[in-house]
Amino acid sequence: MSITSSAFTHPGHERQNNEDAYYVSDERGLWIVCDGMGGHQEGNYASHLVTDIFAEMQMSGSFDQKIDAVTSQIYNIHRLLQKKVQKMGQDAVIGTTLVMMLVEGNQAVSIHSGDSRCYILRDDRLSLVTQDHAKTVEHNGEDRKMLTKALSAPGELSIEMKRFNIQKNDTYFLCSDGLYEGVTAEQIKASLQAESIEIGLQSLTKRVLQGEAHDNLTGVIVRVNA
Repeated sequence: MSITSSAFTHPGHERQNNEDAYYVSDERGLWIVCDGMGGHQEGNYASHLVTDIFAEMQMSGSFDQKIDAVTSQIYNIHRLLQKKVQKMGQDAVIGTTLVMMLVEGNQAVSIHSGDSRCYILRDDRLSLVTQDHAKTVEHNGEDRKMLTKALSAPGELSIEMKRFNIQKNDTYFLCSDGLYEGVTAEQIKASLQAESIEIGLQSLTKRVLQGEAHDNLTGVIVRVNA
């Protein structure tokens, strides 16, 4: 089976900085989307720390050994964020969501922390591989979303891992909340069904940018070719 991907990121209409980051490597079977947080440039630092480290990371051995290496690297990144917070001061917060998919042969694993998502379109059915680590809280009379997990400091790291098998004609969609909150599930499904993943991603992001697009938006479509 061969795998191809297409990626897109945009700061949106309201934010000057883009604190999202992504990494794609069809050759390595590794795709990542991160949504940074922390204000100023700190969210940008956290999200790109993840993608930069994995871009340089060498992986070898069995699939299980690669998963162990990836997991260890995530904990290493969390320690680096903790050290940065210690230098920044007591009230500092820095972090990033993470959604990652690693594939070897027909084996796959998703690793995530936060509310960035991984969808799967299989046999004409769209579903979520991941479940959001977030809850709704009331703030000043308004409902707001609060993350319950992320790669963030200070605080402890908690990640969720799911192993599964890929199939021919599967299409996966990794994205930040700034993208999926601007479209419906039906629109996501229609875009993933496009013959060209580039055209599918273009149509999806165009829909978001025609709206308010108040947040950064990033998406990666990964297709398993027949």
